[in-house]
Amino acid sequence: MSDEQQYQKWTVSDSDLMDMNPIKARDLITQCFYEAQRETLFRAKKKLGSPSDDLNIMKSIEQIIKATFNGVGEDFQQPDKQGLMKVIESLAKKSSAVGTPLEIIEYHKGQIMKILNLL
Repeated sequence: MSDEQQYQKWTVSDSDLMDMNPIKARDLITQCFYEAQRETLFRAKKKLGSPSDDLNIMKSIEQIIKATFNGVGEDFQQPDKQGLMKVIESLAKKSSAVGTPLEIIEYHKGQIMKILNLL
């Protein structure tokens, strides 16, 4: 399976960028991470015999995001731009650690920067 098949590229839409605030930015980061890592989590869960449907994968992504906020000392419920920057750097490192290609990581960081630049 090629990287393009395994890792979906998520693109922020113009409508996503409207009325940006830190909560919306956090939720878009979650969506981006879900789209980019869904296949990786699906395979891992399937290998472990865990439920691997989209709902369970999204719950896992949300847990990863919340743990990442906690891990960098930021508040998931009340994010700010600086905290979100720390979170995306940490998520990039986590993605790299599970074998996500640098090109995919950099692409998604670029999409997220479009969001954070509006805060």
